[in-house]
Amino acid sequence: MSSEFSNEPTHGEAGYENVAPVPTGGTVAQGVSWKMLSVAVGQGSSYLSYFILAVLLPPRDFGVLAIAATIVTFTTLILTSGTGGSLIVAPSLSATWIRRAFFRTTVAGLLATLVVVAVAAPLANAFAGGAGVAAFRVIAVAIGLASVTIVPNALLMRHLQFKATARISMAAALVSSGATIAAALLGAGIWALVIRLVAYQFLITVLTCIAARDLLPRGRLAKEATRRRTGRAAFLMIAVASFVAWSCDNLVVGAFTNTTQLGLYALAFTLAYAPLTQFAWTVGQVLLPTIAAARSPLAVQRQTLKAMRMTALMLLPPVPVAVAVAPGLVPLLLGKKWDAMVVPFQILVLVGVGQALLNTLGESLAGAGTTSVTVRARIDVLWAVGTIGAIVVGVKVGGIRGAAAAHFVTFCALAVAYTWRGGRSIGLSVNRICGSVQDVAACVAVQAAVTAAVTAGLDLGGSGWTVAGVVGAAVGIAAFAAVLRVRFPSLLHEGGGVIAAVRGRSR
Repeated sequence: MSSEFSNEPTHGEAGYENVAPVPTGGTVAQGVSWKMLSVAVGQGSSYLSYFILAVLLPPRDFGVLAIAATIVTFTTLILTSGTGGSLIVAPSLSATWIRRAFFRTTVAGLLATLVVVAVAAPLANAFAGGAGVAAFRVIAVAIGLASVTIVPNALLMRHLQFKATARISMAAALVSSGATIAAALLGAGIWALVIRLVAYQFLITVLTCIAARDLLPRGRLAKEATRRRTGRAAFLMIAVASFVAWSCDNLVVGAFTNTTQLGLYALAFTLAYAPLTQFAWTVGQVLLPTIAAARSPLAVQRQTLKAMRMTALMLLPPVPVAVAVAPGLVPLLLGKKWDAMVVPFQILVLVGVGQALLNTLGESLAGAGTTSVTVRARIDVLWAVGTIGAIVVGVKVGGIRGAAAAHFVTFCALAVAYTWRGGRSIGLSVNRICGSVQDVAACVAVQAAVTAAVTAGLDLGGSGWTVAGVVGAAVGIAAFAAVLRVRFPSLLHEGGGVIAAVRGRSR
């Protein structure tokens, strides 16, 4: 008789194998390479479509969509209920559990879709001033589509099928981005944004189910004794905390301002948090299953520190660049109507990169075992509650700038908790965690100082923000490269080695 979680491989009557493969260095390198390719191609096309839509559509449309997307995200989160994460990190799984989970999440998703459609009007009245009721109802379809994807996607991640998930993401992003741009050019208005969201989720659902068809159990299965799924509650807490902090802020901003201000804030947040959502979360999809499969404390510590160091090397240098060029490029590319998003973006991009670094540590906590994932869950819940409270105060005091500042304050508290309490749960001291990124931070500090000095000097000389920002950013990057090569050649060599390994494995 087999249990849902056991230490030995088991098979159902259909011959279903429930043990995930053990990752190798090549597997990790290949996974990262495919994930990075999916970011470059798939998400690059998505952000290009965002810029084009920002030119063609008013901020108010983005505000209405932000509210609708928040409701869809919350409903999907409740449906997921930790199923995906607990399935990925489990030592083994029964075929019965997988089949039941797929049926439960799918049926619940369809019912939730009907509920959201039914209450679309009062939701729109409460948070969007009555606008976009029809859009709310159509976007609700994404809930049912997403629910079908939960279990198949988790199985692909558990079995380290990074190439398949990357291809799916790229295809969905490219097709949905093209469709939304075409719709906007044809005058579809807010419906162009709706098409992007629904088309993307439809393609993700169909392609994921096709890719995972051989991993799903088939035929009649023998009855199996099951026990409670370890870690599910912790993964649910982590997901809920992320939703509260990074999606419910839209509800707060919308409630205390208007849909135009919300649209400005939502686009600033989306762009500023790209390092987290498009890079760190992508790498985390590789890091979580590989750490969960390794289970060695020394391996967890080594992989965590290296991942944080490489993440810092790739993400910290663009921060001074983004801050310097935003005042000139945002109005130049998007138009004067988006001027008010510049300062919130400059604040939020600092937080977005910082959160990307912390996410690397967080994925290690999630994959290392029940104790560490529980620690992360408790920290995240406290941080989320504090973030929403701070945003309420921030919006009242300083509008969308105040909301951005609130994110920065609570991020600092989260960083302290992660490095102190979280790191200790996997055997890492604060000194070791900070030491893994201190060399990169020193180089970026020099870069930021040079960028600020050159940008300010050129602006005072009458060059204007656009020229001053671009030149200042370029000189700052040169300064960063020079300091890195002269003072920290070993870090440069390590980064080159990682790139070489990724390129070699992706061929």
